[in-house]
Amino acid sequence: MCGYSEMERRSSPSSIIKTLSRALEELSEVEYLKIFNSGSFFDERQIPAGTRAEIYRMLRSRSFRRVQVESRPEFLTEEVLEEAVAEIDAELEVGIGLESASDYVREVFVNKGFSLSEFEDAVRRCREAGVRVKAYLLVKPPFMSEAEAVEDAVESGVTAARLGAERLSYNPVCIHRGTLVERLFLRGEYSPPWLWSVVEVLRRVKGRVRIPVVCHPSGAGTRRGASNCRRCSARVAQAIRRFSATQEMSWIEGLECSCRERWRLELRSEVLAR
Repeated sequence: MCGYSEMERRSSPSSIIKTLSRALEELSEVEYLKIFNSGSFFDERQIPAGTRAEIYRMLRSRSFRRVQVESRPEFLTEEVLEEAVAEIDAELEVGIGLESASDYVREVFVNKGFSLSEFEDAVRRCREAGVRVKAYLLVKPPFMSEAEAVEDAVESGVTAARLGAERLSYNPVCIHRGTLVERLFLRGEYSPPWLWSVVEVLRRVKGRVRIPVVCHPSGAGTRRGASNCRRCSARVAQAIRRFSATQEMSWIEGLECSCRERWRLELRSEVLAR
């Protein structure tokens, strides 16, 4: 489902440093900086050790409260984590794309390539190094019904929190070009999740964990992204974003539209058809 392979290109160390330098010049007073390289920050093939050292030096010249990067579990070794903590004068957070707490869903439906135990080990190493962990989770991977997707997303969030994640970020699947999900979508064999499903996941998970739960759905309200009907998609997507920013349940409680009953009927029919 991931579209990164379609836009993959190699960036030289010098271009990475120039891009970051230009971005830092344009930023004013920012407390939370996310360095996003569409991959793993600690993967030597993407960002060499020398380039990371230069990035750390650049970050020390600014007063950031928190810096976030992203990485697969296998690159989160004790050595790179200890170096990052020592070099960055800010709280470090690492985002890991767990996607689902189910090994079967993650391996067969998503083709992620690592197990829940590997995620758990990476979380342990991060916490021992004083690094926070943010878990990315999918809403409705391919080959799942809407009802199954809701249950999987809820249980995955609760499991990730239990294993030590300190923030949960839900990503409803969006249709990207050149992916298997797009092929299924164009053949009528997959549809993006309802925004009502996203609301249900956020509501239920927030009621069971004590950490921030966020979602900023890509392509919300479009044919290729999570959506409801035309009347309410924009309103519900905005409520999801406001909930994510404030963690106030009032933003996603009490939302209604005539299409919500269609969503409820779809979930009931899927459950009965099992």
